[in-house]
Amino acid sequence: MKTLKAISLLLDYPSAVIQTHAEDLEALFAADEAIDMETRRGLTALVRRMAATDLLELQAEYTAQFDRGRALSLYLFEHVHGESRDRGQAMVDLIGFYEEQGLVIDSKELPDYVPLFLEFCSRLTRPAALGWLVESQYLLQKLHGRLEQRESDYQWLFKALLDIAGLETADEQMQRQLGEEERDDTAEALDRVWAEEPVTFGPTAGGCGGAKTNQGQAVPVSWSTIPRKSA
Repeated sequence: MKTLKAISLLLDYPSAVIQTHAEDLEALFAADEAIDMETRRGLTALVRRMAATDLLELQAEYTAQFDRGRALSLYLFEHVHGESRDRGQAMVDLIGFYEEQGLVIDSKELPDYVPLFLEFCSRLTRPAALGWLVESQYLLQKLHGRLEQRESDYQWLFKALLDIAGLETADEQMQRQLGEEERDDTAEALDRVWAEEPVTFGPTAGGCGGAKTNQGQAVPVSWSTIPRKSA
């Protein structure tokens, strides 16, 4: 699915490739009838803005938006498992799914990085790709809702994913919860994190380094509170 590949590119760290192929991206989104008209207009505006903005400025904006807190983290399992051991095993399982599709992961990226996940989905048949998007509905809705509240035009990328999968945006309850969240990307919030974060040395219990296999048994990849059914 070429649209998923395009969204993957736009959600990755900005590069000159986006600006070079801006017209191609516009045409691709305009032709995808699964995306509603309002979303297509939002995507077009985003692509045009990115094409017209200095690359260094785009990169600084991207870092400030996605790397200054966990609320907008583009690492999916961080929203589900945090730093628990479960995250490590989920990553191991996800790597297995990628390898089945011939996707070799660059060591610098974790498998739950949204652009990498979308690259994987883009290689699948449409029904299989939609299945993965539907399964990640809760996370897509939360990320879209938070970006919408912050009036970020990156919101249209997640809205497009919801459109493609035939999913609705956050319901009233989730919108209310998101509206009550305290932002974690302010200077004060970041200072609190640094003050509260313990200093540790040596191996930790969480993350990939702490992951252990379950005696060879497959452990389902869990995107939300509902475990994934057999792959």
